[in-house]
Amino acid sequence: MTKGGKTMTRATHRLNRRQRKKKHVGEFQEFCFVVKARYRNAPGLPALFAMMDEFIDVAIEGQGLVFGGGGTEAFHGVVSSGVSYAPLGECHRASVGAWLENQALLEDVIVGPLIDAWTDSD
Repeated sequence: MTKGGKTMTRATHRLNRRQRKKKHVGEFQEFCFVVKARYRNAPGLPALFAMMDEFIDVAIEGQGLVFGGGGTEAFHGVVSSGVSYAPLGECHRASVGAWLENQALLEDVIVGPLIDAWTDSD
């Protein structure tokens, strides 16, 4: 069974729309993915902040996404859709991952799989 383009289990199908929204299942399921990397050669704060500003402008907000994280010792955070219940897919993971891989300040970039933002944990 599908609802809003998402597969629903029998248990999910038994819930009404309000219950599915409250439990974040079915058409209300939301996904995110984790990103991690190490900094090369301990970059200075101006270079680090410039890279983070560009990351937010281009790789995140440029795709309508949101990011929570950062760090001056190591780069890490979570990426999700900027709009509730908007789809987040493999194309977003690939795009964010490619942007991070192309940064001279970063090494050992890891882009995690899509996970359920409300039930999965790292």
